[in-house]
Amino acid sequence: MSMLPVFYDYSPVSAFYPAMPIRNMLTSMLNDELALLPQVTAAPRRNLPAKWSQSFHLENYNPDEVKVNVDEGCVRIHARHVRGDEENGEVRETKRCIKIPEGVDASKVHCKMLNDHTYLVEAPLLRNEDEEEMEVQVESVPAITDGKKDDMQLVESSKPYETKLDLSVFEPDHITVKRRGNLVSVSADHSREEDGVKVSRSFRREFTVPEGVDYKHIKCVRDPKGHVAIMAPTADKK
Repeated sequence: MSMLPVFYDYSPVSAFYPAMPIRNMLTSMLNDELALLPQVTAAPRRNLPAKWSQSFHLENYNPDEVKVNVDEGCVRIHARHVRGDEENGEVRETKRCIKIPEGVDASKVHCKMLNDHTYLVEAPLLRNEDEEEMEVQVESVPAITDGKKDDMQLVESSKPYETKLDLSVFEPDHITVKRRGNLVSVSADHSREEDGVKVSRSFRREFTVPEGVDYKHIKCVRDPKGHVAIMAPTADKK
């Protein structure tokens, strides 16, 4: 169990949820004025880290009376207010439990107070390698073998033992190999001037690695003749 600090943020959750009662009337007046203006769609933000967030409300508690911790996949909130002394007093408690969804990095959960009654719990999402595009380096080798000795397979299109690609008209730095999950794409581009005429060459190939092949350990090799092969070991049988 780990205790989380509660940060205070005077910023409201949104323009429609003010941080102080005096802003309630002003926000309503402003919203009425904005409703008369043409709606403008803001440009979408890009490359923002994905995260999970959950808000909760606790009324009539001071920030130092609210304790937040992460335990067994849940965010546990315990608010306790004591009025008076031990012999003549009043104790008021509130407990909440927020389950952390799958795919959320529970080790990076944090909590902040937005206003007098609203708290926000946030955490980044775990990386999903299958959704990320990764570049596969093209390695130069003296020759391309069938890979039987090292239990490797040539995988091209839907035929797991298809022969290598002939990219002899391209230099190694013209070739790009990328993988997203079990989808592999090979591209090559080259342009040059010949007798005052610009000549361009392009190559595109995309294929899906078949079942039974460990696509996470794909490698790309190129021999001196310009033949390229996409290789990967067989997947472990479970």
